[in-house]
Amino acid sequence: MRQFLREAWSLGWPIILMMFFQFSIGVTDVYVAGYLGTEILAAVGYVGQLYWTLIIMANGITVGTVSMISQAYGAKSVDGVGNVAANSIAMGLVIAGGLTVLGQAYPGAIVRLAGMPEGIQQIAENFLRVFSLVLIPTYLMIITGGVLRSSGRVRLAMANSCAAALLNVAGDLILSFGWGPVPAMGYIGIAWATASATTMGMILNLGPIFFGPVRIKVGALLRPRLLCIRNLLKLGVPPALQQTAWNAGTLVIYFLLGQMQQGEITALAAMSAGVRIEAIVFLPVFALNMAAAVLTGNKLGAGDPSGARDAAIATASMCLMIVLIPTALIFVFAPAISGYLTEDPAVLAEMTAYLRVNMLGMPFLAIGISLSGALQGAGDTFATMRIIFTGMWLIRIPLILLAIHVVREGAIGVWISMTVSMIFMCGLLIHRFRGGAWMKASVDRKNKTLLWESCIGDASKLSRSTDENGRGQNSTG
Repeated sequence: MRQFLREAWSLGWPIILMMFFQFSIGVTDVYVAGYLGTEILAAVGYVGQLYWTLIIMANGITVGTVSMISQAYGAKSVDGVGNVAANSIAMGLVIAGGLTVLGQAYPGAIVRLAGMPEGIQQIAENFLRVFSLVLIPTYLMIITGGVLRSSGRVRLAMANSCAAALLNVAGDLILSFGWGPVPAMGYIGIAWATASATTMGMILNLGPIFFGPVRIKVGALLRPRLLCIRNLLKLGVPPALQQTAWNAGTLVIYFLLGQMQQGEITALAAMSAGVRIEAIVFLPVFALNMAAAVLTGNKLGAGDPSGARDAAIATASMCLMIVLIPTALIFVFAPAISGYLTEDPAVLAEMTAYLRVNMLGMPFLAIGISLSGALQGAGDTFATMRIIFTGMWLIRIPLILLAIHVVREGAIGVWISMTVSMIFMCGLLIHRFRGGAWMKASVDRKNKTLLWESCIGDASKLSRSTDENGRGQNSTG
């Protein structure tokens, strides 16, 4: 177990650092936008949600890519790693290319369809024109980052991501406000800073992928395999749908808070501010979610299902230990923390309640999110999607409706409902993990091979076979 903990930490700390730098980008964007005006701040927030929606498929493809490449890397298959990466990049190019055309051709229609207020529509259109120009670099940066993490190059991925984040932060300040010979561009400087940083991140990632020891063959990129793409979609579409369902559910929660008979503005303000505080705890949780996916995939690819289970348990245990201290501190000092973000007594009291109730569920979230990473690394993405969908739409939303309209507990009832649903989701993920079906999710039932093997040739020509229990044996030694 100590060895698994060391492996989890070795993978986890670079990803935690990566997520911290990404978090710094969001803070800088908000700071610059708030300084430039309320309309700019509102537009940045709205366009940020829209932009996140446009790259959901990139995140989904990356989940499938990490699952397949981590297993190929665990099996020591250089061809497997290179061919999965090539097919992932080809798919990202096609999807991002189509979205780029739509974004450039119909920015106004997209902004209006998103329901943005008239006062910020023109600003949002200008943001969208720039952001859509770099959708291809964004997709490639996200996908290639997953390739590097899952093929033993997590520290390189960290260095590239941190360099891009630093450029983004510096660009926000320099391009928006001007510096020396650089003229002030105003709010559009935020967009161009993101575009420049994303492009640099893509270039930094592509270098080792095309020229490193585990590299992509140009032929594989030009001749993608339909079966490989099918398997990538099989693993990648459920996470994309899962994220869409979660985002939609969060919007519904904001809507339901706004429908309360009293205290709705206070509750909305408390949740909006509280979410930003929670992000501090989310950083290690989602970092170790990614680490669990890689570790589990590596062990399954190496034909070690018991090692995959133990690695997942070690990662979840580490995640729990890491979040306990900040969770306890936020719970105890919630009033003081809230006081830094608001001076309104009503909002301060509601935000304190929000933080304390949600911190009670944070240990469960740590375990659940870590285990969901392990399940995704094993290719069990459909079951994970089903559990998250159940937790949000069949447990959380109905409980909130009950709290608001039947029990009439107001905002505190909403916070309790959110925590209770988190505990239920954790229980469902633990139940799924305790079974053995998740370790067979990456096995093609027809060919009896792992899904990544479809990227390197016909099943009859593969150098690897998989037994009926999902354990692979490397026939070439």
